[in-house]
Amino acid sequence: MAQPLELEALGGALFPPVPSSWQVTVGVSLIAGVVSHHAVFRPVEVDTLLWRLLFIYIIALATITGSYIRIGGYQIVAALLQTALIATTYNVGVFTSIFVYRAFFHPLQKFPGPFWARVSRFHAMGQMIQSRKGYEDIQKLHQKYGDIVRVGPRELSINRPSAIRSLYGAHAQTSRPPWYSQTSRHPSKSSLINTRDSAAHKLRKKIWERALGSRALDVYESRVQSKVELLLSKIEETNGNPVDMTKYFMYFSFDVMADVGFSKNFNMLESTNIHPAIKGVHDTMWFIGLLTTIPWMLYMVGSTPGLNSLSRFSMWCHEQLNEKRNVLASEKEKEPQDVMSWLLKAMDNRDPAAPPSERAVQEDSRLLIIAGSDTTSGILTSAFHLLLTNPHTYERLLAEVRKQFPGGISDWTYEKAKAIPYLDWIVYESLRLRPTAAAGMPRDLPPQGIMLDGEFIPGGTIASVPPYTIQRDPRYWDEPLAFRPERWENCSTDSVPWIAFSRGTWSCPGRGLAMMECRMVLSRIFLQYDVTLPLGMGGDTFEEDTIDNVAMVAPALYLSFTPR
Repeated sequence: MAQPLELEALGGALFPPVPSSWQVTVGVSLIAGVVSHHAVFRPVEVDTLLWRLLFIYIIALATITGSYIRIGGYQIVAALLQTALIATTYNVGVFTSIFVYRAFFHPLQKFPGPFWARVSRFHAMGQMIQSRKGYEDIQKLHQKYGDIVRVGPRELSINRPSAIRSLYGAHAQTSRPPWYSQTSRHPSKSSLINTRDSAAHKLRKKIWERALGSRALDVYESRVQSKVELLLSKIEETNGNPVDMTKYFMYFSFDVMADVGFSKNFNMLESTNIHPAIKGVHDTMWFIGLLTTIPWMLYMVGSTPGLNSLSRFSMWCHEQLNEKRNVLASEKEKEPQDVMSWLLKAMDNRDPAAPPSERAVQEDSRLLIIAGSDTTSGILTSAFHLLLTNPHTYERLLAEVRKQFPGGISDWTYEKAKAIPYLDWIVYESLRLRPTAAAGMPRDLPPQGIMLDGEFIPGGTIASVPPYTIQRDPRYWDEPLAFRPERWENCSTDSVPWIAFSRGTWSCPGRGLAMMECRMVLSRIFLQYDVTLPLGMGGDTFEEDTIDNVAMVAPALYLSFTPR
């Protein structure tokens, strides 16, 4: 059995004492941490650089450990202990400096908000985990703190109409913040929606405006109508039994975008099943929505091979692009018949508005399907629920549709449907009460900052206007919680604080297509069917069960259809 002195000698060999200069090591490491925060992390946009910074950090620690062994003559365990001491105190320096600066010395210090929101975006993540309704969390903060609330270390939520012009207007000097760098930090490798520079976005948007403009919509009209006919045939097959229209509207909108986007078909309506390429996206939407509260984490996960839930969907888009190129090679003189044909032809013609790289057009293909599908299905689901829980609007719509088409189905044309203002008002009012991007679309302020109603907002601030909050604010809307489509008779979407499709340079180029789909579906279904909301099937808890996953996600909506 070993004697006490022998054990002490053995312990000293394995775990030598830390040298007496540890105070110097700790002091220097702490100072280095503070300096790193102010010299590197504050002035540099680190959200999209964290993988590189982590790599540098690991290399630095490995180098320090090696130096202790090779130059200092330390044993391995002693060198590792010394390096751990340096790393720990350096980290303490960094995070203490971040905490103190954000909590007490940040330029946004004067704006009210939850204390922990000042310090870290993890506060927003915690709220999202707890409520799954980020848009309601923001609304409650405004009710407590006022029009301008600090919701993150350098984020403000601004509930004022003037902020809409300043952040999203045609002459706004804002750009998109790191939140939009989920897939790449390089502008030439990003989709249209992830293009952060205003001028670059404006240029690239031109080809999308051609691909989704009035002339292109004329080409797409018959194809959208064929999907509406298929939707109606599926409704007919229900024989009056309740059916989950949240799913059916989702199938419809994805089938439309596959056709309009690629001249392909997911066949989701026909099979009444979600396509495998889309399933992975939908299965992880809540996780993606959670990560959006912390942009750097979203970027790190999105850029990690094997962790990207869109991989199967990306493969489908890649295959369709290759097929589309082969088709276009033999139809060079033909007018583009879908959105991707417009984008690919623009690339072939070296159009300045074309996607700037192969990676960019790949990202655009994914954007096209996702952004054009979930939003439209969400609008339709909300519109039907709101109509059926407000009998006077339901009766008004029936009267308007049946007056416009006295001969019934044989009298229906899209031109006539477009001429019914009440259809548009229903869409606008549905989006007012339940906007798809309900929590807000962030914008990065210019370095010089902006003046807003006489109040200075510092440069570098990330600001947003929360649609759900401002579009339900009683200061700007009569009976703000009431579903009143007729309110739109005497106002336009630009004259009120309504930002469902954004504004100016940043406005959604797919607005016309979304409106076409909604007009067709609303007019055809209510022309052919009496629709009811079955009791006890979730209609009364619809809004309560709606959640926030980047966009507002509706629960199941069961409806019954009786032919007229």
